[in-house]
Amino acid sequence: MFVIFTCIYTILIFLTSFFIETTLAGGGDIYFIIIFFITSLILSLLYAWILVARNRRTWATLKAIGWTNANINSLITGIILYTTIIGFILVIEGLFHYAAIMTYLHSANLLKGYNPILVSLLPVVITFGVFLVVQIIAILVANRKILKVRPMLALQRVGE
Repeated sequence: MFVIFTCIYTILIFLTSFFIETTLAGGGDIYFIIIFFITSLILSLLYAWILVARNRRTWATLKAIGWTNANINSLITGIILYTTIIGFILVIEGLFHYAAIMTYLHSANLLKGYNPILVSLLPVVITFGVFLVVQIIAILVANRKILKVRPMLALQRVGE
């Protein structure tokens, strides 16, 4: 699940940054940016909900052995933020490689008549900042759901 959502966040961060870049250059439309931000909010909330719902027995077991809600909330917060940060790092890495390849191909005159669009770092940082705000909303939802998990769930038999 981590790999899937990391890939989704990477694609969303890249596409949002790309459309911010084209909008700032005067050739894009702001509607795509809004759509990708709303999509990121929905997917972040979905990721937080899945993280809590699929691991209810794990969280209940941790509570039963003495972990506090704050400890489990820290764990959930770390997982959600780690997924976002890894997605951001993958976007930065991909953009550096893309810029290097395009520069090489352009200097070797292999891109005659082709003007590649390079995404600068500013739209990526802006997108990452917005994604962090969205992740904070998802963290608050996940933390609220963690409070509802009871330690007795860990002591019940499986299948009941």
